[in-house]
Formats: sequence, structure tokens, C-alpha cells
Amino acid sequence: MSRIINLHDKMNINDRPGMYGEVTFGKGLHKVPYTDIYGHKDYRLAFDEVLYKDHNIIPIGGYQFAFDKIFNIGLDQESNLKVGDLNDEKPGMKIGISKSDYQSQNYTRESTAGRILSNNIANIPATNAIFGFMVGDGGSALDNMTAIAPNYKNRTLYNAIPFKTVNTKYTVNNPEYYSYFGCTKLSDDKYQYFVKRFDTSNTPHIVNSWVADGTETDVDDTVFSSTSTNAIETYVEMGLTIDSNDCRSEDLTTAPRVNEIALVSGWFNETKNDYECIRLFSHFTRPSITLASGDKIEILYRVYAR
Repeated sequence: MSRIINLHDKMNINDRPGMYGEVTFGKGLHKVPYTDIYGHKDYRLAFDEVLYKDHNIIPIGGYQFAFDKIFNIGLDQESNLKVGDLNDEKPGMKIGISKSDYQSQNYTRESTAGRILSNNIANIPATNAIFGFMVGDGGSALDNMTAIAPNYKNRTLYNAIPFKTVNTKYTVNNPEYYSYFGCTKLSDDKYQYFVKRFDTSNTPHIVNSWVADGTETDVDDTVFSSTSTNAIETYVEMGLTIDSNDCRSEDLTTAPRVNEIALVSGWFNETKNDYECIRLFSHFTRPSITLASGDKIEILYRVYAR
């Protein structure tokens, strides 16, 4: 007698199916330091004043990317669905490295001390990861007050807008060279950059917290012997900043509106100094924010796994 047993694992957070994110807008983003019982120092992020908070979604392409990384599966391999990159003909954006110049497919082995480990096959490069974010102005209705819900099937923002529009590409002597990517060439004297890398002072890091009555308490290594029944939340968080000169016209006079944000993944091509295989990982929409002259936006972005 044979039996068929079906096992189903899920990544759940509270009553929400799967992964999801929480996006908070505020003033005075800062680090809250703490030290565990072994003297290890860490921190989580908080605002002096919270202005707006809501949840995002992880769309189909984001889940597929997460599974690719967890199970060492190549992009759009071992799947019944091809998601495609943002510069593919399907998602329809021509940003970052042209597919003809991709190099990531050549990194198929791990190495150590100059020796290639022949049995350690990397179907997806280790450094193909979530590295920055995009913004757009298509996530709200014309009244600017009604957010258009993100769709699990979407592979792009509703209407992505560039962080920078410049007459010449950034060079190594320009500070923006290290922050803005996803370049597209409009003409011989006009380029746009659609992706901003995470703030170097608030890069992604993992936080585990006890949660009771809406209050967070930092988890330390005593959790493994704890008998507490309080819920534990596990998330990765990062700080995002839309600066006063972001998303504006070349003369910086345009007052742009921002109402959608997406985390994106990709692999850095050192030869071309830009990312390839850029894909949407998450999507968040909200009522519009109009950036008047001198305005900037501070954002605390969290992705939860439990």
C-alpha cells in the first residue's frame, strides 16, 4: 500500500499570506541602538514623527526571485513562467545594461583562494540581489488622494519616473556615479537614471522583535530557550531617501508627484558600471506626494517574513 503525502510550506505574517512589506513615511529617521547579552551592538530604524504608513505587496516576479535565491535556480529557469527583466520586450523598459552586454550568466562557479570549486554550481550569481528602489507617479488617481492598489501580476510600476535626467552620463568623478543606476539613453545628449541605490548609512539589515500590544522589544539569543508565547516578527529594513533634487527636470524646476515605490533586484556589471537583470521585487502605492522646491522624502521600508 502506497501513500501520497502533500507538504505545503508558507511564509506567513500574521493573517497575511506570504511575504509583504510595510512602508513608513516620516520625519527624523534615526537608528535605535541596542546591545544583546553577548555585547553585540545592532540597531533598528525609527522616526521622530510618523506621517504615513501602509503595506505593499510582493508581486509574482518578486516571489519567483526569492525562490530562485533560496533554491539556487537560475532566473526564469525551472519555472512554468518567464517573468523577464525590466529591459526585456515584455515588461517594456530599456534601463540598465543591454541584454547583449550581459555578463552575469558567466558566473556559474564559486571559488576560494583562486581555486574554482567545480561542484559548487551557482545557477544564480550570489551578488544578484535587491540593491535599490524605483519610484513612479502612476499609483494614484487623478484626484491625487486615491491610491491605485498594486497588482500581484504586475512586473513594472504603473508609470516609473527617473531620479535623474542629465545631459551626460555620470563619471567616476561625479558623486551621483555611486548612487544612481538603471540608465537609459534618450539621445546623444540626454540620459535618465531610474534606480537609486540604498542609503549607505541605512543599508538592509535583519531585525527580530517580540511584539505585544503593538510594542516592539528586541530579541536576543535567549529566545532559543524562552517559554514566552508572545509573537516574534522577523523583517529586513532599510532607509530610503528621495532627495530634494531627485525626480526633477534638468533645470530642477518641476514639482514632481510620487505615489509608488518598488524595490528592485539586479547584478552589477563592473565593465559597464550599471546593473543587469533588473527586476521588480515589491510594489507600493499611496496618495500622491508633491515635492515642492527643497522637499525631500524619508522612508522606512520593511519586508516581513513572519
